[in-house]
Amino acid sequence: MKKTIFYIAALALVAQAFSACELVDPLASEQYQKNIYIIGAHERVSAFNLPYGDGQEAFVSISASGTKRVDKDVEITLRQNNDILDWYNGKYMLDAPVKYRQLNAALVNIPSWKTTLRAGELYTHLPFKVTTTGLHCDSLYAIGIAIESVSSYQQAESGTELIFTLKLSNDYSGTYQLDASKVTLRAEVADEDTTWVEQGLAIPVSIQRTLTATSHDAVRFFHEKQKETLAEYSNSYNPGKDYFDAIEKYCIRFVKAEGNKFTVEPWGSMSIVDGEAEYNAPVFTFRYDYMEGTSRYRMSGSFRGSSF
Repeated sequence: MKKTIFYIAALALVAQAFSACELVDPLASEQYQKNIYIIGAHERVSAFNLPYGDGQEAFVSISASGTKRVDKDVEITLRQNNDILDWYNGKYMLDAPVKYRQLNAALVNIPSWKTTLRAGELYTHLPFKVTTTGLHCDSLYAIGIAIESVSSYQQAESGTELIFTLKLSNDYSGTYQLDASKVTLRAEVADEDTTWVEQGLAIPVSIQRTLTATSHDAVRFFHEKQKETLAEYSNSYNPGKDYFDAIEKYCIRFVKAEGNKFTVEPWGSMSIVDGEAEYNAPVFTFRYDYMEGTSRYRMSGSFRGSSF
């Protein structure tokens, strides 16, 4: 009898426990303190893709931490904070060949430094416009942005300061697959006219290449299989110098002429003596002749956009 009563009591306790679990949902209420922060600011730097041109639209996003969305409107005031550029350069970029630099204020149009995170919303934007025409593709332009104040909840201890940096682009920039051939040329002269004739076997060239936007209608790339990223020069004595020397020596530009036709031009000291290119999305077809010492060579082939 005593055992029966004990089992009944135990079952009652278990039932009560299950009933309590059913009634209390731990996720029904906020589990963490709500903090307002700039999305991407925990990494300090956030790159924003912007085409070359005037008045390009950009924004930073602001959100609130926690397990639930905000239950009331939060007025957020931001401010420009270029001190963070100096701090970041001094802490993380001492040996970098290019450091973050403040974007000229005349190129940035921020109508208001205030935005509202509405009740029930996940995030809000602070929109602005940037003029990127004339910016140099090898510079690290940036805007320092910080949260000044919030009307409700509180600012996060970290994640309230952001280096907003520009990743410049155009309609032709991106990652491409290069499939081409390199061949030696021989001069044949007849009636004072010189014709350049291919000589010997062509050498195939196949490699992934980045076409870097240099303006709204031009892209730059590294010739043949030359190393194209700063990281690839990390084992040299002076990586930054060697990288920019390579840009000067081996980089070539496609510059839009008219329609889908492009000229082929040296970026720096490379000797391009003839060439042309044509763009039919997503493919550039091209040929260009260049000099190495007294020898003339021809590269011809295609860049195929890898995102298509």
